[in-house]
Order: sequence, then structure tokens, then C-alpha cells
Amino acid sequence: MLVAEVRACIEAYAMLPSGAKVVVAVSGGADSMALLCALFHLRSVYNMTLIVAHVNHQLRGEEAEQDALFVEQQAARLRLPFHKTCVDVKALQQSAGISVQQAARQLRYRFLYALCQALNVTRIALGHTADDQAETLLMRLVRGSGPAGFAGIPAVRLPFIRPLLTVSRPAIYSYLQSEHCPWVEDSSNVHMAYLRNRVRLDLLPKLQQYNPQIIRRLNELADMVRAESRVLEQQVDEWELQTLAWQARSKVEICCRLFGLAPLAIQRRLLCRVVEALATAPAAVGFRHIERLRQFIVSRNQERRCSLPGEIGTERRAETILLWNISRTPAIPGILKLPVPGKIDIISLNIRLTADIILKPRCLGQMSPQRALLDLDRTICPLHVRFRQPGDRFYPLGAPGSKKLQDFFVDAKIPRGERPYVPLVVSNHEIVWVVGYRIAEPFKRHPETNRVLCLQCCTLQEASS
Repeated sequence: MLVAEVRACIEAYAMLPSGAKVVVAVSGGADSMALLCALFHLRSVYNMTLIVAHVNHQLRGEEAEQDALFVEQQAARLRLPFHKTCVDVKALQQSAGISVQQAARQLRYRFLYALCQALNVTRIALGHTADDQAETLLMRLVRGSGPAGFAGIPAVRLPFIRPLLTVSRPAIYSYLQSEHCPWVEDSSNVHMAYLRNRVRLDLLPKLQQYNPQIIRRLNELADMVRAESRVLEQQVDEWELQTLAWQARSKVEICCRLFGLAPLAIQRRLLCRVVEALATAPAAVGFRHIERLRQFIVSRNQERRCSLPGEIGTERRAETILLWNISRTPAIPGILKLPVPGKIDIISLNIRLTADIILKPRCLGQMSPQRALLDLDRTICPLHVRFRQPGDRFYPLGAPGSKKLQDFFVDAKIPRGERPYVPLVVSNHEIVWVVGYRIAEPFKRHPETNRVLCLQCCTLQEASS
């Protein structure tokens, strides 16, 4: 019986804590109605509170309005709270340049997330089935997915749960008929313009002629790949900590030497993570692009840049490769006051700057690119933090005199696209520290210095840990 299968899936994946408040996403189709009915039967087992949610994508006119009314009536019949929304899929599709399905999914999930927060919901239940899992794997195979894609649809990705993921579609129809539970048919499910429909109605039946158990086999493949991927991803996590330095998730620096030590599979997965985080359109970056980038990193040639789609910029530095999203340029703040002692957060750059006073210093440790030690008595407070301006000059530590800040940036091999976002700590209009690079000669501490100004820069994540 379907209810027993759903309960077994819930238990196997520890989907529901006792007393959970669950939003059930119901389109009105067979899958979502079976999900709603099964959870309704199990509500006392898990002491659940159920809430019905429906999204009208406004793609099927009067038919979509009737579907929304049907779902509302079913929620009323079960005496369950009901929430619905209408979304403009076509507007998002045109503005974002994505497919109708992608736009619908984004807006649907956006509504469910908002509802989850507004109602203090524990879980959101979705009606994906074993057939959906098989179709997804075949779609990814056709499109050219990597190994991670064959992990398929996860049963749990909180707050989302999929209690029907082990249930076949024939079992769902049988259950609905036995329970006299109504459902509606979405006319768009037979439109062959959509890849999923072509896979469901054409490709999958042909594969079943070769193997009648193809849906089960594809689900088993997804289970195996997902378990193995979890192990591999743990290794990727470890290599990421050593190899990648993230800056506000819109820029990353890769250490070429350490990256080259990683196994080939780890290298590729690391770069897939980078692409997923940085690319405007990750799907546009295929295997050949990942390989091109990987070769660019591990080879010691003199190429300065690697051409990539998805608005990803690249630049080779001395021992690292810098990657960033060209279109996601963070806002440059105006002039900020840095109290001494005190701190300021620059949210757009994901950094915190702190200033501390150390009296009668003895063992201060060494300066680093992210830590500056200055003579407080040579510094006029309050300090200010700003960004480069025309005509800026800087007297680098150890240099014979001052030079244009632009020339210092060039000598320090700071990529052109990064220069506008380098913070400058200023005292009485003089640059005392180019953050992350060098302090100014006139402000350095001396053996007789009794009061040291310690300036430090870290990411907001580091500051909160």
C-alpha cells in the first residue's frame, strides 16, 4: 500500500521530526494529490500540522484558474489551511533569459521559501516520484551531465522533503483510484516541446522495451552515485579549504601548487564548485571549459588569461589564479571612519577592518598582508578607509620615496579589475596601509615605539568564527 511505502521512505531518510509543521506543495495533479492524501493519513503518526500551498504559474489561462480552485476545495474538504499565489513566469523568463521551466521553478521555490519563513514551517513536502527520478537522470544524460548529476533528486534537502521518491507512478494512480481521491490533468504534460515530456512519453517507453525495470535501475543508480558523491564531496571540502580563498563568493583565488597536488577527480569537482558559484549561467560552462581552465591552472605557461563563458574573468598572478564574475562588481563604499580602537564592516566586500592599540609592546609577532603594525604616535587619528582616487600617491615600506598608487598597483601585480576594490587606510589624507599589500614607510614602528597601532583585515566569516 502506498501509505506504507511513504512511511518507509520517511523513516529511511529521517524526513519528519515529531510535531513537524509541513507545507505540502499541491498542483492538483496525481502525484501531489497522492502526497497530500498519504500525509493526511499519516498526520497522527508524526503529530504533523499540514498546510496546503498552490502556485498558479499563469501559463494555461482558465485551466490554471480551475486547478487553483480545485486545490483550494480539496484543502477545505480536509479542513487544512490553504495558501496560494500567482506568479508571472513569462516576465522572469524574458528578463533573466532562462527557460519557462526554470523560471517557473524559481518562482515556485521562492514562494515556498517565503511561506516557510512566514509560517515558521519545519518542512516543505514535494511530490517527486521514482518516475521523476528516472526522467531526471535521462535528461541529464542527454544534456551531458557530469557524475554528480547522476546523484539525481535528493530525498531530503532541508527544508524540502520528497516522501514519494521511492513510489512509482502506476502505484500512485492505483492508490488514488482505491481511495476515490480526485486529481486534475495538466494539459502541458503532453506538449512535446518540453524535454521532460519527450523523455517521459517517448524515450522512457522505448528503454522499457529493452529493460522493463529501467525505472528501478535508474533509481538504484542515483542511490549509489549519491552515496559515493557524499564521500567524494567530503574530500573536495578538505581540498577547498587548502586550495581556494573565497572573497564574498564573487571572487576566488586558487593556489596553483596545491591545486596541482589534488587528484584529477578532485580538481574537476573543485572547478565545478567555482563555476557554480561564479558563473552567471553555469550551464553554459561545459566539460571542455572545465578542462581548459584546469590545464590553465596546472600548466606553468605564460598565458595571463583563460577565456570562459558565463561572464567568468580569469587572471594569472605570481603563484595563484584569480577568478571572478565580471558582472557582479561590488559597490564601492564612500569614505568610512575607522575608530581607534574599533572596527568597521564593509559588507559589499565581505571584510572587517579592526584597529587596536598595544602599549609597551614586546612580542608582537610578524606583519602579514592582512596585519599591519604601525607607530601610533606618528599616526593622526581618527583613521579613515577609502578607495583609490585620481592622483593618489603612496610611500611603500622600504622604498626610496613616494610613487603613484597606480604604479604601486602595477608593481604589486594587482589585477586591473581588482584595483578599485583595494581598501586604503588613510591618516590625515596620507595612505598608511594599502590593505592586504603594504604599509607606508613614514608610519612604520621603530625599536623605541611605545604605542603600536595594530590594523587587521579578515572576512566576515572569519570574524564571526
